[in-house]
Parts: sequence; structure tokens; C-alpha cells
Amino acid sequence: MELIHHETQDGLLCAQHCLNSLLQGDYYSAIDLANLAQDLDRLEQGYMTEKSTPESSNYDDTGFFSIQVIQKALEAWNLELIPLRSSNQLACLARQHPTELKAYICNYKQHWYTIRKLGKYWFNLNSMFKRPELISDTYLTVLLKQLEHEGYSIFVVNGELPNSQADLVLNETDLNTKDILRKQNLDKQDLKKAGELIDCSGFDNDELEKAIKMSLEETNFDPNEKLYPSLANEEDSELKRAIELSLEANSNRTSVNEPMPSSSNQAEDIRKKRLEFLNKQ
Repeated sequence: MELIHHETQDGLLCAQHCLNSLLQGDYYSAIDLANLAQDLDRLEQGYMTEKSTPESSNYDDTGFFSIQVIQKALEAWNLELIPLRSSNQLACLARQHPTELKAYICNYKQHWYTIRKLGKYWFNLNSMFKRPELISDTYLTVLLKQLEHEGYSIFVVNGELPNSQADLVLNETDLNTKDILRKQNLDKQDLKKAGELIDCSGFDNDELEKAIKMSLEETNFDPNEKLYPSLANEEDSELKRAIELSLEANSNRTSVNEPMPSSSNQAEDIRKKRLEFLNKQ
């Protein structure tokens, strides 16, 4: 577990944490993302007919970054985000067989986090957690359904993710998953009793207990089964909803008082980082 790159929450820098957890490396800083956000702002202002305002819809000085910034950052790695509820073929596969994919990004308002497969195992890399959380195939299916039910926008990550040491080691390692899952459950119960647990899963108590039980028992679970009667299965534009939520979350914030350093060579710098990483493999 120590080999997994996991960043804990720092201010509102969850977009940065989400990206670095996905890529499994310290590839993006707040300044890197701010530069990308400024590039997007300039591009957007170029399309505006009215006089532009100094307020950015893509970032602010609290650490907030929009979905457009995340997508721009992933372009350097030839990765893209596909809304889970879209008609895209990969999204259809993810809905039917979520474990066949490699990673998901989850978003609700200002919070972003990654769920990714490393080696043979799935991990919840939510920056609100102190450490990576191992999740079984069964739990992954339940978790994605319930997060949608709670209003999260979920995106399938399309493209070849960079290899990491954790990925290589966990592909050759057999973990005692039942013991790890049981210990994680006990740790959550202890934190809950102490009043320290922040529930970021979206589950209520009964549903969480059901999901954990299914994970521990690894029952024969049908991914197509409708677990909860209230779960909606209609297709909508998750990307549009995420953008609207980002803009809504940003609308009540004041404009940036001091702009972050800009760089005209930002895209080239990111490409160099990517090439340096790939050359080490």
C-alpha cells in the first residue's frame, strides 16, 4: 500500500490530488493547473463579444479548478474523460461491466477524486481518506451506482494510463483482500464512534453495511441488478451537469486578487514531464 501515490486533502486542491492519484505521480502542482486555467480563460474571452471580466470560471485562489482544466491537463497524456451516462461505446461497457475499465473520476460540486485499478486490485483514492482504500469488484459496482444516486457525475478515463511501481508490484502480489476489507471496516467503525469519520461514499448506513457485506462475502452479484428502487437509469449529459456545477460553485466566489504565474510554454512543459516519465520505464 505504501507504493501507491495518495494525496490527502489540502484546501480545495482536490482536482490536483485527483489528477496525481490517477497518474500515480506528483505531476501537477497548483501553479501548473492555474497556468492551464489562465490559458482556457484567454481562449474563452476571445470568443466573448462583451467586455470580459477579471473573474475566472476555471480557477480561483482557494484551489478550485473546473472540469475543463482537468480535461486540458489529461490531454498531455492522451487521456480523455467520457461521461458514464453517455452513449459512447466505452461508457456502455463501463455501465455493464465496470471492472473491465481501468479508472473513474468522480465529481460532486467542488470535490474530485479518482477510483483506479492498480495491478489486480481497485482502490478508492479519495483525498478525504488518510490512506488508499481497497475495494472489491462487487463494492466497485455498488459504489458507482450509489454515487450516481447521490448526484455525483462519474467519468470513465479513456486511454493508456502510465505504469507505476505500485501498478507493477500489485500485479504480481496476492493481497489478503478479506482481511484488509474487514480491517478497513473496523477502522471506519472506530472513527465513527470517535466522531472523526467523514463519509464521502454517499451511502447511508444500511446501504453501506450491505455493500461491505457483499464485498466480504464476494457473493454472485449481477451488475445489472437494480440494487435500489430509487436509482435513476436515464441517460443525461453528465459533462454538462459537471460544468454547470463547477460554474455554480464558482459564481459566489470573489475574483482572484493576485494572478498565478503564467507560462506560454505550459503545454510543452507537461509534455516533457510525460516523456521523462515514459523514458524511465
